[in-house]
Amino acid sequence: MKYQKILGLVATAGLFLAGCTTDSDTQNTWFSDPSAVRISASVGSTFTRSNPTARLDEGLKSFNSGDKIGVTNGGTSVIYSFDGTDWSPGSNTDYLVWDTKNMSFQCWYPADGKNSFDKGYIQADQSDAQKIVNSDYMAAEIKPASIPEDKVLKVELERKTARLTLNISHFNAQFADVAKIDHVNIISKASTDASETSTVTINPFPVAGEASEIGKVGTTYTALVAPGAIEAQLYLPSGEAATTPLVVKTSALEAGKSYTYNLIVGKDAVTIDDMTVAEWKPGETTGGEALERPDYLTFTADGSTSIKIECTGGYVVSGLEYSVNFGEWKEWSGTWVSFGPKTNLRLRGTSEKGTAESSSKYASFTFNPYGNEQQVQCTGDIRTLLDYTNYKNVDTGNARFCYLFYNCKKLTTAPKLPAMKLANECYKYMFGYCENLETAPDLPAKDLPQSCYSDMFYNCKNLVTGPKISATKMSKNSCQWMLVNCPKLSSVTLLTPSDQMNAESALMRWLENSGTSATTRTLVVKDKAAYNELKLKSYLPSQWQISSSCTVQDEEGNDITE
Repeated sequence: MKYQKILGLVATAGLFLAGCTTDSDTQNTWFSDPSAVRISASVGSTFTRSNPTARLDEGLKSFNSGDKIGVTNGGTSVIYSFDGTDWSPGSNTDYLVWDTKNMSFQCWYPADGKNSFDKGYIQADQSDAQKIVNSDYMAAEIKPASIPEDKVLKVELERKTARLTLNISHFNAQFADVAKIDHVNIISKASTDASETSTVTINPFPVAGEASEIGKVGTTYTALVAPGAIEAQLYLPSGEAATTPLVVKTSALEAGKSYTYNLIVGKDAVTIDDMTVAEWKPGETTGGEALERPDYLTFTADGSTSIKIECTGGYVVSGLEYSVNFGEWKEWSGTWVSFGPKTNLRLRGTSEKGTAESSSKYASFTFNPYGNEQQVQCTGDIRTLLDYTNYKNVDTGNARFCYLFYNCKKLTTAPKLPAMKLANECYKYMFGYCENLETAPDLPAKDLPQSCYSDMFYNCKNLVTGPKISATKMSKNSCQWMLVNCPKLSSVTLLTPSDQMNAESALMRWLENSGTSATTRTLVVKDKAAYNELKLKSYLPSQWQISSSCTVQDEEGNDITE
């Protein structure tokens, strides 16, 4: 009986140099041999085996019962199987021992009899959570400098495939409400070998979206593919379109990364709405994060309307694109664009200065003033106009949107303004004369530069809910005339400390003629000292001072009394 060399979990000093067994060794078995391997691979272990569709870190790191790992040392290979608790070799007498002369180990997963350390094969059938695992090929070469004291060979497997998810984002207006995909094929190289020329047609793993039916909006199709460019073929039900598939081609995909392509399906073509890519490994980005889509600035309306951009002071629009009803993205110079009903207009940009250079040189939206009086909603994150590819991390310190929605009387909702770093005059008159705007967006920035919120909601006659102003520091004119002439205003929050209200005219007339027709009003301030400072500086009109019709609270929700 002969033993093969394998990574050891426990070994005695006398066995450190063991390479071949003696006659007496033949009485030993893997279970009793102190030099034999005892692999423990579970959640939190050094192995990074993936449940490839998992979105949680635990799932990305766990092994399934029946999984197999191959290990080669000194030209000899052994397969280890996982029973849900422990790893063990296929034979109780066929294993490796530590040998200082051979300290190079090649490991691969899954060890299915076809894969090797050098190459992993892509399986055609990946149609469910169990079958897709068979293509989750990983490998690693480990060369310890010495035999570790605990006799454990620490292995961190590296993914050699890419994860590709196709998300059916929308069907365009050509389809009825029952539009759906019949099935999807994904074409990949047959193996991870860089010189591979053969291909495999993959049946991907489908997951239904909110519609709870495979093929409808929100359905995702996921496959593990070889690195390189991939072709996907989407088939519509018979009778919906031609029998030839709709084709999507990706750019070159990299091993170890997760790609999500959000698709808009037409009867004749598929449009890539957007694509996200993330590192595909535990501790960094989960599948859930990879599915996130940019929160584009989006206009909707109950009926047909149109919008254009008008420029003041010689301002020139640049780096701005639009898409109607999830269609193709097109460059927008500001000419009239129509949308609604049941359609939307999305905007995205790549200009880190926003839509203005100053309060005298800027761009403004204008809605069609003729025909029906359609109300317009605007949602999304304003930062997607700065750099839609990295909007959550874009530098907003030089971005300005002054006058952007000025006099947009049809506007009823405003986009999110989450920037923490602001430029002078950045939101000046941004929503001035938006007479149908009812709720102001929150304003989380802490350090306010000069005139950043000046006249921001001037003459918003139907504004009921004011902004939450989280500023802890103000500058000259930061909030001057911010909420003037908003008669229906019934609530507003200002969390600025009392000792930070000393900047010149920081809050001058910010609530003048506002709340005058509201039956009751609620003012939330930092604390009583802040309320007293507002009164002392004459920053609070009488209707916003403590009375039977005005409640003043601190930031904890406690009522403040005189």
